[in-house]
Amino acid sequence: MKNLFEYVANVSIKFNLKLSYKFFYKLFKFFLKDKIILKFPQCKFFAYPQKKDLSRWMIRNLKIWDEKIINLIIKQINDSNSIFIDIGCNYGAYSIPISRIKNNLKVICFDPSRKSLDRLDENINLNNLKNIKYYKLGIGEKKGKVYFDDDINNYKNSGSFEINNKNLGYKINIDSIDNLVRENKIQIKKNVYIKMDIEGYEFFALKGLVKTIKNYNVTIFFEFSKKILENHLNFESEFVEFLNKNTLKIYNSNFVEQNPTDLILDLNNLKKDHDVLDNFILQKKDN
Repeated sequence: MKNLFEYVANVSIKFNLKLSYKFFYKLFKFFLKDKIILKFPQCKFFAYPQKKDLSRWMIRNLKIWDEKIINLIIKQINDSNSIFIDIGCNYGAYSIPISRIKNNLKVICFDPSRKSLDRLDENINLNNLKNIKYYKLGIGEKKGKVYFDDDINNYKNSGSFEINNKNLGYKINIDSIDNLVRENKIQIKKNVYIKMDIEGYEFFALKGLVKTIKNYNVTIFFEFSKKILENHLNFESEFVEFLNKNTLKIYNSNFVEQNPTDLILDLNNLKKDHDVLDNFILQKKDN
């Protein structure tokens, strides 16, 4: 069944037979137990059929995850003197296609979960990529230790693992990008492109980027979710102050400037069954 499923899925990708594939998937998805290789135009991925595995989405939809944002990042990247930093890399949903298409780009990945990094590693090897390095490390405001939970039983899927203040899971090391640059653990470039998806911990990571933002051309792609509000009592005032102090503007994915106060209001007004407002972009005003 694995070989048949893999064959049908990849033929469907190659010839854009997604409608007929839907019927095949509905009929046979329960028989698939093992990981398969999906061959997309951009890159290849191992995809797992288990219900809570994030990569299962690709088996169901025959698309790479968040393709619109990946293409946006690729379009923005200046090929010369640039680095891409993937904070919360998971199985490499962003960093694998970006490093494959931009094969001269230096790509650095961070994730505190060994489970996620094992998946990233197998996708790096599957694509024979030489321009990616990864580190088992959480990214925050400063060096320290925090609790991190990656027990899949506690989440809706493997993309939801998170740092928490409830002493759940186990302690991990965290550090800031500023520290890693200062200690030369990251050999930074003039143009820095950062993607953040760390389940509400993004603002802590931003606070650890102040010197990098000041000294380099930094573009940050991040997810605006309710979990950010849960982690900060005075998020609105702190976030607006942070943007002003660091001369940052916030844009939507069409590069239309946004009012941060309005975005926070929209975030507070999301329906109960919605956690994420959208993806947004931070850039210095003089970029």
